[in-house]
Amino acid sequence: MHGFTGSGEDWWACCPRLKERALAIDLPGHGVDSVPVRPFQDSIGDILDALPDSVDEIVGYSLGGRFALGLMALDPKRFRRATIISAHPGLEDGSQRADRLAGDRAWIRRLRDDGIDAFVEAWESQPLFATQAGLPTAVLERQRRRRSGQRPAGLAASLEQHGLGRMPSLWEPLTAFPGTLTWIVGASDARFLAIARDVVRRRPATRLHVLPDVGHNPLLECPEILSDLLV
Repeated sequence: MHGFTGSGEDWWACCPRLKERALAIDLPGHGVDSVPVRPFQDSIGDILDALPDSVDEIVGYSLGGRFALGLMALDPKRFRRATIISAHPGLEDGSQRADRLAGDRAWIRRLRDDGIDAFVEAWESQPLFATQAGLPTAVLERQRRRRSGQRPAGLAASLEQHGLGRMPSLWEPLTAFPGTLTWIVGASDARFLAIARDVVRRRPATRLHVLPDVGHNPLLECPEILSDLLV
């Protein structure tokens, strides 16, 4: 499951060897299809119901990692393995949740008032993605084309219903997950590295991979290394 402004296609560019044995979906609000964007828990239930019975492993990056955590919480015995990349298990503090809701509303207004191109330019300028500045121009242009092809209304609805401020805290079911859990994070992504270390502190059985000289998006920044970890 991909990150916000992404699509299932992100995985094939990153890990082409997965294509023969993996299912990469477009999350609600993303891609060209008008999939209804429902509240977080309802969307998790919709995805769980739609998954083939043979799927017993999940991988999620950022927003997709939060969806993966939601699936693990809803049906923990269903999944044998889970891999979470650069994701947040949920806010536990009410003031942080209020701040995040306010921030997401500002992004929603930008999407609705300024359009997709202005939104994408502002989104990519966040400090969270600063480590991507040194990537090849062709890689960044390909990412921008995919983002600019999204539907503004779909992304706005995703932020509205699936933003971190709306998502319930999943720390408790995360620590109780009975399967094999792997957590992947970039060493240069300070905020999410701290989250990853907190995950390991609360659930010591978690397998942690810290990727040197990588920021928030390993799919884009080190696809070969990530592919080796996933295959």
